[in-house]
Amino acid sequence: MNHSPDPARPGRLRRLILTAAPPLLILVVPLLLTAVYGGRLPERAYVGSWARFPEYAPTWERWIGTHAYPFAIFTVWYAALFARYWRWPELQRWMAVISLALSVSTAASSAVSLATLIDASGPVPEPAWATPAEVLATLLAGAAAWLLAGPLPAAPVAHATPPAGVPVLALAPGQRAMYAVSTWSGRKLLQGALFLAAAWLGAFNFSDAWQGTALLALTGGLELLQARTLLQIDDRGVELTLPLLGRLRRLVPYATVRFAAVVPRASSSGLGLLGGRRGWGYVSGRLPVLVLKLTDGRDFLYSTRDAESAAALVNATLSRVREEASGADRR
Repeated sequence: MNHSPDPARPGRLRRLILTAAPPLLILVVPLLLTAVYGGRLPERAYVGSWARFPEYAPTWERWIGTHAYPFAIFTVWYAALFARYWRWPELQRWMAVISLALSVSTAASSAVSLATLIDASGPVPEPAWATPAEVLATLLAGAAAWLLAGPLPAAPVAHATPPAGVPVLALAPGQRAMYAVSTWSGRKLLQGALFLAAAWLGAFNFSDAWQGTALLALTGGLELLQARTLLQIDDRGVELTLPLLGRLRRLVPYATVRFAAVVPRASSSGLGLLGGRRGWGYVSGRLPVLVLKLTDGRDFLYSTRDAESAAALVNATLSRVREEASGADRR
């Protein structure tokens, strides 16, 4: 089997820069703007909630200092997450998108707040175009990060047949079989409801900034829309469909599957469409779990009552495909 020890290496430095560098905007933009327009600004920074309580507004030096904390926190957090997912390029690309989008959004909020105070002597109401402009900047930054991250490296290709001891379905020459199942995830429903509840509370009680509320609402919506899944195993590979997300599909081709196994139970923590270090997929309840051992070092996991039948079909297809490929190579 041609199994690369580091399948995420191609393009990783680019993804790392796109993840770790953007938080610098949070600090640099306020510094540059106050340096350029300092002589035309009021004595104090009447921005955000301080515009409603001007008596507590900080000096511009202190306002700039408040940006040092999110800059430091986000830089360390993104670097730690990137190191944790050092071998998973798909997650790294999404981290780059989130980092650039949120950093540009925060910097845009600072720029808008400062721009409204140029030549003002006191607090000024936020212009109606402020939030739409920040939202547009956030979306454009996320799209730019996705494009700049470049294509993901191809997963290593497996060549060996499944090992002894795993379930294998007996298929006659030329015989084809298909497996399909649908499940609901109570955990996804609960997580989605909790995120949406937090977004609702944040929108009406805690924060003037829209970014945190929007992120909570988006996360909650995505969790809810991942609650129902369809799994199909056929000649193409193992296909996962999310019917509530516009029938979004993700195919696991046989070339990236080493073999399939079954475990009695598995934790659903850290799983989903993207997943984490140990793998991705959907696990719920006390059902047995189909486990696909992938060539990138992670697993695909899926709870189904007939997990052993599903694993047996995958292994039978893998054996057939690789024996046919081996015979063709010998000829």
